[in-house]
Amino acid sequence: MASKIKKVTRGKGSGNVFSPADIKSGLNGQFFELAKMIIEFMIAEAEKGGKHKFRADGKSGIVQATKVEFTVDGVYIDVPEHAQYLNNGRKAGTKKVPISALITWLKRYRVISRDKKTGKYQKSSDGSINSAAFAIQQSIYKNGIKARPFLEATLDFAEELISEMIDEIMIPEIISIIEFEFKK
Repeated sequence: MASKIKKVTRGKGSGNVFSPADIKSGLNGQFFELAKMIIEFMIAEAEKGGKHKFRADGKSGIVQATKVEFTVDGVYIDVPEHAQYLNNGRKAGTKKVPISALITWLKRYRVISRDKKTGKYQKSSDGSINSAAFAIQQSIYKNGIKARPFLEATLDFAEELISEMIDEIMIPEIISIIEFEFKK
């Protein structure tokens, strides 16, 4: 005859019963740390082999716009649209990059030109920014953008990290805190 479990307690006989809020709070803390680690790994992978560092991107940059959420269906990683061009690259001769996006990028990084004769940096004006954006647009159109594949590595890392957390942290912690009390 099977007994029914009366309660599950925390610790070794502490008598404190886990509430759903306790469990959710503990898991949210663990998942928040995992989400930070996944984003850091993704950014490090994306920065490999490139001159551009993403941590200084401002509000619309990859670091700030990337979100990692844990749901009952799994892990949801939301990256900005332009991450696909970084991951896959861009073939030469395809649709041109919008000038407005390039102007925003140039202003964000305060990219300015040098005087051809003196080599000194020039003050940027709307005209010089527009000219630079047009030149970059043409270069990307003619030469494309080299791919920096980082999304697949990020997915592999996330899977490994979550598996490790479950195997090395959650299961041992759950096993160490289970105490059964049987009804008489």
